[in-house]
Amino acid sequence: MSAPPPPDVVEPLRPEGIAETASVLAAALADDPGFVHLFPVRARRERELRALYRMTLSDSVRYGHAFVTRLDGAVTGAIALYPPGTYPMTPARWWRQALRIVRIALHTREHSLGIIRFGDVTSAGVPSDAWYVEALGVRPDLQRAGRGKRLMATVFELIDSAGGPSYLETTKPDNVAYYTALGYEPVRSRVAISTDDGPWIFPMSRVAVGARV
Repeated sequence: MSAPPPPDVVEPLRPEGIAETASVLAAALADDPGFVHLFPVRARRERELRALYRMTLSDSVRYGHAFVTRLDGAVTGAIALYPPGTYPMTPARWWRQALRIVRIALHTREHSLGIIRFGDVTSAGVPSDAWYVEALGVRPDLQRAGRGKRLMATVFELIDSAGGPSYLETTKPDNVAYYTALGYEPVRSRVAISTDDGPWIFPMSRVAVGARV
């Protein structure tokens, strides 16, 4: 018998929960190879990622969708999703985030240019007709219990009701099998973040439900 799902509540992220949720995502993704490369100072990495995800979540709450799992009131996991045509951010949306961008630059300091290049590479790969899963993470001490799958199931309801494909990237090779089990397949060749030695971005796509055979 499979284990019962965790008792967490799944709910939309509200603006007042963005800071807490950014902290959960920062902790969850701090060891991903891409972020280890982009934020090489371990003592600063989670702080830098918190600043980055506060911006991402603020934008996705306004222009896309964000959901969290909660247990006893605390955020345990989160996912950010953009509908087709809403990613990357428009110039007007960048201006709306100007203060946060300045804060991120101050936090990341010497790594800022690499982060910008990473953003350019990832945004260029997002198909215009696809729902983009921009971030998914579960608190490290609660991983591998089904929370990530519940969050993915929540966004699949939105994606499948619209009948569209979805797209995501990961820089963690182990995640390729995880997303494959959820219906994604690798698309295009992996992309080196900085050099031919990696780390790598693995683009993955899930076809529209109506298009499956």
